[in-house]
Amino acid sequence: MDLWDGVKKGLSTVAPLLANAVLPGSGGVVGSLVSGVLGCDNKPEAITNALANATPEQKVALIKIQNTHEENLVKLATENDKIYLQDVQQARDREIAIVKATGKKDYNLYILAWTVIVGFFLLVYFMMYVTLPEKNIGPVNQLFGALATGFGMVLSYFFGSSKSSKDKTAMLRPK
Repeated sequence: MDLWDGVKKGLSTVAPLLANAVLPGSGGVVGSLVSGVLGCDNKPEAITNALANATPEQKVALIKIQNTHEENLVKLATENDKIYLQDVQQARDREIAIVKATGKKDYNLYILAWTVIVGFFLLVYFMMYVTLPEKNIGPVNQLFGALATGFGMVLSYFFGSSKSSKDKTAMLRPK
């Protein structure tokens, strides 16, 4: 989880376009703007706390910033969507390029995907039916979190984002 997720969540209730423009990992320019309005350090924890205790005047100031920069924030959101779609498309293009170059599929991708899926379900089974020693619960929970994330990514790659990404890419292409 990104440290700036709390900022995005808190900001989304006041100024959703500003929240959408908070960059993962750094907060970006929006983090600086928000911390300036709230009078706190430009750090995720400080901004999250300040947002939770923001005065009505501070909330109005954030809305004014959003309204002043609305056009740029919409452009930024559109650009972020394009970057995401390009990333997804590049993954698809990689597979096509490998098949064209070698004449066969990259089986490592499928082996990795199946390993994650089988590992996820095996771990779920063991967590349900096997009593773990107290000292192993933490590491097993960490492994479960990692496998659950990987499981979601595998499903998204093979089933979730292909169709919607293709549709979005078609919509973004100039006519």
